[in-house]
Order: sequence, then C-alpha cells, then structure tokens
Amino acid sequence: MDIKILQWFGEVFHNQMWLNYIMKYVTYLGEFGAAAIISAVVLFVFGKTRWAGVGVAAAFVLDVLIVNIILKLAVNRARPWQAYPDLGFHEFHVLIGVREPTDSSFPSGHTAALFAAAVCIVMYYKAKGIPAIIVAALVAFSRIYLCMHYPTDVLGGILIGSACGVAGYFISKGIKKLFDRRKIKDEV
Repeated sequence: MDIKILQWFGEVFHNQMWLNYIMKYVTYLGEFGAAAIISAVVLFVFGKTRWAGVGVAAAFVLDVLIVNIILKLAVNRARPWQAYPDLGFHEFHVLIGVREPTDSSFPSGHTAALFAAAVCIVMYYKAKGIPAIIVAALVAFSRIYLCMHYPTDVLGGILIGSACGVAGYFISKGIKKLFDRRKIKDEV
C-alpha cells in the first residue's frame, strides 16, 4: 500500500513544478533537525521561555538517539527510490534538485525531529504552539510528497517524535524542580 500512495503522488502532482519546489523547501525545515535546534536555542535564550528550550533540546536529543542511533540502524529499510528504482523517484529528485539521504528510511528523521520539538512546545504553550504542529505536519507531508519516505515511515516519525516531545517536556520539568530545590537550599 505504501508504494501505491507514492506512485499516486507522482502521477497526480509531480508535473506541477511550482508545487515540487515548495515541497522541496518545506522539507529543508527538517534537514538535520534545523527547525528543532533553532527552536530550542531561541526558546533557551529568553528567560521567560528558557525551560521550554530545555524541553525541546531534551526532546531532540532523545529523538536523535532513538531514531538515528537505534531504529534506523536496526530496521535498515531501503528508501523508496532504492527499493523501486524503476518507478522514477530518483529521476524526480534529480529534476528538482533534492538531496537523497543515505541512511535508512524508517522512521522519518525529519518528521520525528519536528514533532519532538512541536509536541514539547504545545505542552508548554497549549494553543500558542499549534503553528509548530502545522510546520511539523507540513514537513511530514513533504517527505511523502517528495517520495523520500513511505507513509509508514512518516507515521512512525510522528509517533516517535511525539513521544520524545512528551518526554522532553517532563525531563525539563524534572530538571527545573531539581534546580528550584537546590536554589532554595542555597538560600537557606
């Protein structure tokens, strides 16, 4: 079923060059976890949002460990253009100029990183964090649209990234409690 969805995207949308280029640039938001890292740094810089920055950083680090160090190596799923070289995915990537990753397909690292950051942000800021979820969802969609991942890779990235976002939130809350206790002891 996964490959049929990718074929459908190719048949229906890949002749729209303007949309291809939009998706190409949307997907770059997840390159090397850039949006997640930038979010963590920006939040950390300001005192009022510092602990949210710690949470996003913790979520991202946890995500990288689980996705890139454990799952991608353990599952070792071939990318769509590697598994189905006759379907024209590689030629499509060359045509629009997207970089083809060399790591495993499952789970989607772009998706997981952005959902880790976005879910942590939503846990801190509720409805104000919805734009982060929208960006993460757009990047996730772009990974399928560009045939970089199978839909199940992206779904896996959403689930794992979301779990890491929740964990990052609770990790930062736990660290903050430790700091607050220490601060009280130092004042006494």
